[in-house]
Amino acid sequence: MLNEEDVTQRAIYCYLAFRQMAILYSSDEAPSRYLEILGRSSLDLAGDPFIRETLEEALLEERVEEALHHLMIMYEGLALALCEVLETDMETIGESLPPSYLEEILAEMAPRPS
Repeated sequence: MLNEEDVTQRAIYCYLAFRQMAILYSSDEAPSRYLEILGRSSLDLAGDPFIRETLEEALLEERVEEALHHLMIMYEGLALALCEVLETDMETIGESLPPSYLEEILAEMAPRPS
């Protein structure tokens, strides 16, 4: 069984992964570039085998945007479930992070000039 600190760390990871994917999903970036852009994530989202394989397979089927949306919802659900275990909410998880760190993490997915 995981201790509270381990659950908290997983909740933070899922929260940040969700937030990064949400920024990417709402951007004007071409879906064919999603994996490349996720490669900028210090969370190593592009290196996660599940995320990478999901998006690679979706690219072959020309449904990358849909796949990213599903991943985003899944990570939001995981974060919410872990928050339930911790008897907190995602807003509190976000507020527990240093603002400069949160800003830095979220900026990793911000559109960059060509």
